Amino acid sequence: MDFQVPSNLEDRIAALQSIEELKGLAPEELAWIAGAGDERSVEDGHLVFSQGAPPHHLIFILAGEVMIKRHTSSPVSVLTGRTGRITGKTPFSRIRAWSAEGRASGNVWLLELHESAFPAMLAAIPSMTERIVRLLIDRNREYTRAEEQIGKLSALGKLAGNLAHEMNNPAAAARSAALALSQDSDVAGNDVRYQLGMKFSDRVALDSYIRGMDAIRSQIKSGPHQRSSLDANDLEETLTDWLSGNGFEGAWKLAPILAEAAVSIPQLEEFLAPVAAELHPIALQDLFNTISRDAAIATVTQATGRIFQVVTAVKNYSYMDRQALQKIDLAKALEDVLMMFQPRLINVTIKKEIQPDLPLLEGYGAELNQAFFALIENSLDVMGNRGLLTLAVKLQGDELLIEVGDDGPGIPEDVKDRVFEPFFTTKPLGSGLGLGLDTVQRVVAKHIGTVAFDTSASGTVFHVRLPVARAEIY
Repeated sequence: MDFQVPSNLEDRIAALQSIEELKGLAPEELAWIAGAGDERSVEDGHLVFSQGAPPHHLIFILAGEVMIKRHTSSPVSVLTGRTGRITGKTPFSRIRAWSAEGRASGNVWLLELHESAFPAMLAAIPSMTERIVRLLIDRNREYTRAEEQIGKLSALGKLAGNLAHEMNNPAAAARSAALALSQDSDVAGNDVRYQLGMKFSDRVALDSYIRGMDAIRSQIKSGPHQRSSLDANDLEETLTDWLSGNGFEGAWKLAPILAEAAVSIPQLEEFLAPVAAELHPIALQDLFNTISRDAAIATVTQATGRIFQVVTAVKNYSYMDRQALQKIDLAKALEDVLMMFQPRLINVTIKKEIQPDLPLLEGYGAELNQAFFALIENSLDVMGNRGLLTLAVKLQGDELLIEVGDDGPGIPEDVKDRVFEPFFTTKPLGSGLGLGLDTVQRVVAKHIGTVAFDTSASGTVFHVRLPVARAEIY
């Protein structure tokens, strides 16, 4: 069902003046288009044109937006027709059928010029020939970018599937082997301790020794402790000297393992307390044999766990095996995207401001993740992978607000108006295509949202607003 927008010729002319391709036309030329075209208004969600149907009109979008989507296995929309844009059949175009479907996003006001009027339009407005040629070139560029996006998402989905298949099975096997080794290590360790225990004076001393060993093993198994490289080096040197002083010839091999787990000298002294001084080298050899196995097993276990995390994150990032529209947990989506940047986050402090109990957003998960990836990547680039990265998600009215901020130097004043331009970049030649923020803008627009930023010398914050109360997105 169409809705009615009351208008007259003057209203049409005023709306046509906002269309970029018509800028510079004389009033009488705009009046010619306004008078020759047929006005049409379409309600939110209703079809503007159908894929496969023959096009007969040059369409001027006077108000509203038209979401244009190709019926394929991909969830990616081809483009968004916004207020002040031209779509449809053009003079010189050889199009015979719509290659995609167009639906109104919000109420849309159109002016349609039938193809039979094309010769008269070109005669009445000579400059339209050049304008139409530019329009065709720009349209081809937009479709090419959209098709590239479809290809990338499709390739990512296949990669995620292959990654899950090729890595999950060997990772699971490695984890099972690590668990088996852990059990064997416990048996071997008990046998060694039995041999050493024969030289203990009493059962109480042996039990104390075993407890001390288990305490250090537990610390090793918990994984490496976060310490500065300077502190770790100092501790390793101190441990090496102490171990050598207790007659252990393999101090240079044992000290790094102990230092990585932040095992202190008082802990080692407590471990050796029940052992006679002449047995200290044997006890330390027992400790080395045991925890070197533990450290290797812990490394394998942590590495396989990391593989599972990465595979899961890639699957979630690409929304593999899910329908086009999903219910999206934005906080979880940001976590999945962050996983892709783990090697770059070593010197980055991440501050998260996630409002609890946020509603789920209906949308295209893989594309939103692409947008979040581009924003986070930009922040890390300007910070040089060092500084404060802020991620926030909150509900404001009927919109979800996602903020990605950094404490970098800010966006220079002379380029602020160009950051969303396709192919514009401030990175060195070969370091970027300048399509990151263009992708962000397109994905956000597809979800009927907005993106903006605040910047200063102390940092930049990008604000993405996405409506929650949306019956359907096309």
